[in-house]
Amino acid sequence: MTKEDILQAIGEIDENMALQAEEKMGVGKMNGKKLAVLAVAAALLLSCVTGAFAATNETVNDLLYRVWPWAAQALKPVNLSCEDQGIRMEVVSASLQGNEAFVTLAMQDLTGDRLDETMDLFDSADLQLPYDGSGTCTMLSYDPDTKTAAFALYMKFAQAPADTGKVTFTVSRFLSHKRENTVDLTSLIGDIQEAETVPVPRPVRGSAGKEEAEFNKAGSLKVLNPENSLEIPVTEGVTLTGVGLSDGILHVQMRYSDIFHTDNHGFLILKDKDGNEYGNGELPYGISNINWFDRETNGVAFSDSWEEYFFAEYPENLSDAVLIGEFCTADPATEGNWAVTFPLDDIRP
Repeated sequence: MTKEDILQAIGEIDENMALQAEEKMGVGKMNGKKLAVLAVAAALLLSCVTGAFAATNETVNDLLYRVWPWAAQALKPVNLSCEDQGIRMEVVSASLQGNEAFVTLAMQDLTGDRLDETMDLFDSADLQLPYDGSGTCTMLSYDPDTKTAAFALYMKFAQAPADTGKVTFTVSRFLSHKRENTVDLTSLIGDIQEAETVPVPRPVRGSAGKEEAEFNKAGSLKVLNPENSLEIPVTEGVTLTGVGLSDGILHVQMRYSDIFHTDNHGFLILKDKDGNEYGNGELPYGISNINWFDRETNGVAFSDSWEEYFFAEYPENLSDAVLIGEFCTADPATEGNWAVTFPLDDIRP
């Protein structure tokens, strides 16, 4: 969700619509009220980052009451900060309602330019409760003048905490200065021939959302043999490792380097020369791409990711096709230890 999307949501959501959305979405999904709170927090943080990010209880409540009065009852001011490696983290506000938590925070670089508008907390933000859970983190804004990035984090846990002790919120790493590249790969696919294929090594996912057990059960799903790698650099952190035909399917294989420190990733589009995109066609098991991890590279387990893309529709003469890659790469994540601790009761209703 972009900053513009969030601001638009503020103008469109009303409480009755939120309640209706909650009824339709059912248990296990973020309900309408939480989405509205997310929109409010966006407005709050976008306002706060006009100066050095230093919120007070009065400022938080004042802004919440102005934008969405009932939401001020959900988010509780925290205003605790810490510093590591010259980067300051402030937890501005939070709420814990049952097994759902919401946190607004800011990161500010006090000594350099390590943050920017592409910053991503890289799945490291965590409200440390002893229960399984999942969540999502959204960057709300970045102010280059104060070198401050603002985020909203939503989490849902397996159960609601019963104790009244303290809880710690942590961030351990972030990505920034991401690079987005569009690369014309047409010249790299060349004269495509039938290729040797092998069973998928350690399958991870496919566009159809299949689980590993289902891939293993399928059995006949094959990919280009990584041992025959072409090793053609495409952009920093991305390598074309194979192209070939097998059973009427066009296979294109890429390797994304050091993904656990960079989150390098991408996707491919096959078009005709007029710019019309070819459809997926009849792909085995409905899967248009699948990836797997390297077992070990330079002594580091699972550092690279191979991804293979399948195209069942393409022109009879492949020289009439255009292959485009969209890639997102970054330098290795900045590691650190940012943590603040506060009583659970401070963020409960």
